[in-house]
This record gives sequence, C-alpha cells and structure tokens, in this order.
Amino acid sequence: MNLGLITSYIIAALLLLSILAMNLNVQNSSAELTITQMTKNRLMNITTMLNDDLPNMGYDVDKSSQESMGSILLDADDNRIEFYRNIQSDLTKDPDRVIWELLDESPPNANNLNVKTLIRVVIDGNTGVPDTTHIRSGVTHFELRYYNTVGSILTDNMPSPVTIGDVKQIHLRLELQADEKLYNRASSDGRYVRSVWEKRYTPPNLQFN
Repeated sequence: MNLGLITSYIIAALLLLSILAMNLNVQNSSAELTITQMTKNRLMNITTMLNDDLPNMGYDVDKSSQESMGSILLDADDNRIEFYRNIQSDLTKDPDRVIWELLDESPPNANNLNVKTLIRVVIDGNTGVPDTTHIRSGVTHFELRYYNTVGSILTDNMPSPVTIGDVKQIHLRLELQADEKLYNRASSDGRYVRSVWEKRYTPPNLQFN
C-alpha cells in the first residue's frame, strides 16, 4: 500500500469535514440572525402600539362621569389592563375603552406551543362596538406590574388585587419567541430565539387620580 496516497486521502477527508462544518456554522449563524431580526421587528410593531396606548390613558377623559367612580383604570391585572381614553379630543363623544390582554390559548396551527394570543380591544364610547386586534406573532409573555409610587423598585409592586385608584406607574414586560426552533447540532433539542422588552410607564393622567 502507498502510505503517501493513504495520508493524502486522510488529509483530504479531514479538510472536507472541516469545510462542511464551517459551512454548517455559517448557515446556522445566518439563520439565527434572520430569525432574530424577524422577532425584533414583530416586537417593535407591538411596542409601537403599546407606546401609543399606555402613556395616553385617561387622555381628555372627564373622570367624574365614568362608571369606574372617577378612575381612569377599569381593570389592572397581571396580564390584562383596561382604561378610558378619548384620543380624538371630541367633547361630544364618550371616551373609548382600551383593553390589552394575554389570552391563555395558542394561536391556530402554532408550531411553538409557548406562544399565546395577545389581544387589543378598542370599544367605541358611543356605540359600544368593539374593534379587536388579535396578535398571534410569537407573544409568550405579557406581564404588568403596578405601583402607587413613581420610581419604586421592581419587587415593590402593588399586591393583587390592585387598588385601581392608587396606581401611578405601570411596568410592562413583553417577550416574543420565534415560530420555529433553531438547531445548532443534529442531536440537539433546539431552542427558540427570543426577544424581551421591558418598560415603565408613568401616564400623566394617573398622577392626578
């Protein structure tokens, strides 16, 4: 047997395996970057709506006429919030009710069973007709914490049930996961790429409750 020829074959095989491994790593990295960007884009679309709704709760609302006995907030739960808002600044119109809630159900045909359905409901103040938006794009966590003092540390949130009229500040934690798992190795269980967003809101109108 030609020892030199055998050695050449071995070296060629090792080089081929190295190239294949490098290509696989590049593909995995590219897939992870793409999935991460898609997840962040979805997160940004949701937070854009939240950043419009939550800071403006109570906008142009005559609290004395509301069924909540003067409170802007109607409900303040761990995964549900409901409040009045009159963003149109129309004094002839009753304020709308806005609801954000994470439902304990997975969207139809969801590949990631961690994903739940987040809804945004706007109930017209005059007609009572709800306009519901179902957000099924990877939301796995939607948690609200409430504070009666602005700037309180995270663990000093108000105990449940929350005294609605005392709420001054709201902390929101939102998490999204990808629809499909990412596999780094053929033998791995895979993982879902996730993106987390947190923010504290201090709605100006809550400061005068």
